[in-house]
Amino acid sequence: MIDASEALRVIGEAEEQLAGPLLDRREENRVIFVGDTHGAVDVTEAVIDKFWDDADLIVFLGDYVDRSDTSLENLGTVAASLLEDPHRTIMLRGNHESPLTNPYYGFTDEVTKKLGEGSYDKFKEFFQKMPYAVVVNDYLCLHGGIAKGLTSVDQIAGLPWPDLNPDDPVAFQLLWNDPREMIEEFVPSTRGEGAFYFGSEATTAFLDGNALKGIIRGHEVVDGFRDDMGGRVITVFSSRYHHKSAGVLILDNGKMERVTV
Repeated sequence: MIDASEALRVIGEAEEQLAGPLLDRREENRVIFVGDTHGAVDVTEAVIDKFWDDADLIVFLGDYVDRSDTSLENLGTVAASLLEDPHRTIMLRGNHESPLTNPYYGFTDEVTKKLGEGSYDKFKEFFQKMPYAVVVNDYLCLHGGIAKGLTSVDQIAGLPWPDLNPDDPVAFQLLWNDPREMIEEFVPSTRGEGAFYFGSEATTAFLDGNALKGIIRGHEVVDGFRDDMGGRVITVFSSRYHHKSAGVLILDNGKMERVTV
């Protein structure tokens, strides 16, 4: 396992691999999707050990830190895989890769305790440059969900970047929004100001308008997986913090498989 000081070094080097708010589209035969891990370095290591050699791509959907005392090691482990093979690893941003959450859910204190005062600034630099989304095999992959005011995937490429908190309302929603079957468009979320629930009609319009098969996302505490909108929105959750199953979604030549690690 990568220790705290090594994590700091890896983050500094991996920052050079972060390239804009929207990554280039990918088409791969075998893709692994990992949801929120929140410091569960054992989950991250198990995914890399089990899938690295035969996966064309591993997509981490964000939330590597907070709610744990091993967030540094977890973040560093994912970043190390990005460094080892930037073509095989995608490291998306979650809502917990932000100074809006880190002072309240443990990461800022962990960094200060392990690395000293001022060290957290390096992680802020990394977080603000992380990409929000990528389209893989015609699935939009991101942490939270589609945003009010977002009609085209290509709009994501034009969002302000770097954006620390983020302050842009669309970028904020990409990290914070959640799907809800019982609504049609967008309604304010209980997560707080600026976050929304997105409904069935909003989802259908966005996916059909962008010729997408679906959305693969994390962000919500579920027992490994949850399907919404007739399976067009798939939530993957991989954290052990909430004592749920650590789910990993596999897309292998068009077939979906759900496993736990």
